[in-house]
Amino acid sequence: MDKLVDASLSPELASRPFKFTSRQGRNRRTQLLTIALEFLREKSPEEISFADICKKAKIPRPSAYHFFPNVEAIFHGIRLLHAEILIEKSVSLKNETFVTWKDYIERSIEVGVEVTKKEKAFPRLIYGYRVSHPEMRQVGQELDARLANLARAGLDERFVIPSWKDADQVFAVAFSIADSLLKHSYRSYGDLTFWMVEETKKATIAYLSQYLPDNCKRR
Repeated sequence: MDKLVDASLSPELASRPFKFTSRQGRNRRTQLLTIALEFLREKSPEEISFADICKKAKIPRPSAYHFFPNVEAIFHGIRLLHAEILIEKSVSLKNETFVTWKDYIERSIEVGVEVTKKEKAFPRLIYGYRVSHPEMRQVGQELDARLANLARAGLDERFVIPSWKDADQVFAVAFSIADSLLKHSYRSYGDLTFWMVEETKKATIAYLSQYLPDNCKRR
């Protein structure tokens, strides 16, 4: 529960500070996020209103506005929860051994899929919901960039990979390809299917293969 309440308060992830100054405020914020998560397990984001969440949480709307200005902000907190878990799992890959850089990229994609599918609400929100708020879209892009940088750093720790101009952008594009294909899978089939996950691996590796040699020396 601590991770849930802190999800959108992390200074490295949050686009803006969320108000909470007391234990009661912290508990109310947690309750709003928890109820939203429960709703998302049963409904699409478009079917959920701010009023619905407040009513189920038994928190008056005027009080709830102190923590979230609208339902998108609540969804944003859950997206940040997903991002924090994903980053944590990506960092934990340092405990695994990989023979090639392609193995590492495949595993990175698998971890992303595992984290997203573990909670039914996550894919509905991450891939099934179109964020309209520009600030929240920007934060999403920043999170994607951070994950791409983590992948690049993970490769560099294990393999001797070449350095080149615009490498950060290349890895950002690679993970945008992966994200787009997973989104296509969810919107087309209602799930991150095994076949589409395998296609995502192929497409991401094929793109990176334009910049990385097939065999990189292990460190």
